[in-house]
Amino acid sequence: MDMDKLNQWLLVASHLGIIAGLILVGIQINQDTELTRIQIFSDNTASRIQMHEALMGDNPAPIVMKSLTHPEELSLGELRVMDAYLLSAVNEARLRLVLAQKGLRVDSTEEENLLLFYFGNRFAQEWWKQFISNGEDIKNEHNIELDRIIGSAENTDMTLDFFRSLVNRLNIKSVEEY
Repeated sequence: MDMDKLNQWLLVASHLGIIAGLILVGIQINQDTELTRIQIFSDNTASRIQMHEALMGDNPAPIVMKSLTHPEELSLGELRVMDAYLLSAVNEARLRLVLAQKGLRVDSTEEENLLLFYFGNRFAQEWWKQFISNGEDIKNEHNIELDRIIGSAENTDMTLDFFRSLVNRLNIKSVEEY
């Protein structure tokens, strides 16, 4: 009789072990699926960033500086370079937000600091307003966060002030001369 009870308990324990194992396999499959989705999103974002970088050409720096100092003088081609430049920044920020949201922060650079540098100027802020008004889904949680950060950039000369300060530190020609 005792052997029958022991066998019944062993049978129950083995069934519980099987059930626990199946639950763990299910959890692992869910984690793998989520990581695959994140990888696909990351790869897609990296592809878009590469496309925008190709549109910027080999040396977008003079155009970026012109957008800071004389944005009203940008040609249509230069506007397209700046569009690609800022789209790259937006895509990178979105990727960082998604990764951070999933607990996968890749480095210590804060998305807010990155965006404030890119969008700490009048041209970039006006570009963002145009970008959002042209149908970009502002209700998307990441765009809401981007809009909050970009909208907090009160100093429209922040990016240019950074370079002016650097020029002063290095005691070189003024930024506007470039």
